[in-house]
Amino acid sequence: MINTNLATAVAMMTWVIMDMAFSAEKRPTFLGGVNGMICGLVGITPAAGYVNGVGAIIIGLVTSAVVWVLFAYLPKHVWPFNKVDDALGVVYTHGFAGLLGGLLVGLLADPKMIVYLGLGKNPDVSTTGLFYGHPRQLLIQAGAALTVIVWDAVVTFLILRGIGLFMKLRMSAAELEAGDIRVHGEVAYPIEGLDAEPDFGDIPGEPVPVHHHHELVTSDGKVLVTSGGKAPPQNGQGP
Repeated sequence: MINTNLATAVAMMTWVIMDMAFSAEKRPTFLGGVNGMICGLVGITPAAGYVNGVGAIIIGLVTSAVVWVLFAYLPKHVWPFNKVDDALGVVYTHGFAGLLGGLLVGLLADPKMIVYLGLGKNPDVSTTGLFYGHPRQLLIQAGAALTVIVWDAVVTFLILRGIGLFMKLRMSAAELEAGDIRVHGEVAYPIEGLDAEPDFGDIPGEPVPVHHHHELVTSDGKVLVTSGGKAPPQNGQGP
């Protein structure tokens, strides 16, 4: 628990400081702090039982700093990251942070951190990293990471291909532009501006101003109001 809290706190502060020092806005953000916390939590997950407090601090610092740089650079300049619609940065805060955390076990695993107590004449079970005299542990971690990456890539590809036989994997450009309103009928983040203004009445419970209304013209030329406002006068009659 201590290692988890240490790595998370350090990772959050690292991301905030990097936002203040290197971002275009030169200011910290709430979402940036959350991303840093996620990096720390993900990075320490494979390492919490194997590293000491200093190792946890290093993992929080390294994972957050590296992911910050990758998140700022890869989506703009490197294929295939510039072709992936990853608005939440899951590949970075989970994928790269988890990879770094696993590899850092191969460097920082402390043999004094007892994973399992030995019973009887059996010795205690622990892991020793490169910095403590066991360089092979880094190769073991790298091999495990490669296995997971290859397996996940193949299985994910097959799953998506299977789903693609029955439905589209990507919404139309119009649906993507309208976003939550078009797809779900409500706004997930109402404080954010919309790239495409929705039709009045598309948001449940939204009041419809008088000057915005949908008109329906009947076969005999009468204009009916379907939402909001008043119908214009018919045949010279009053309002």
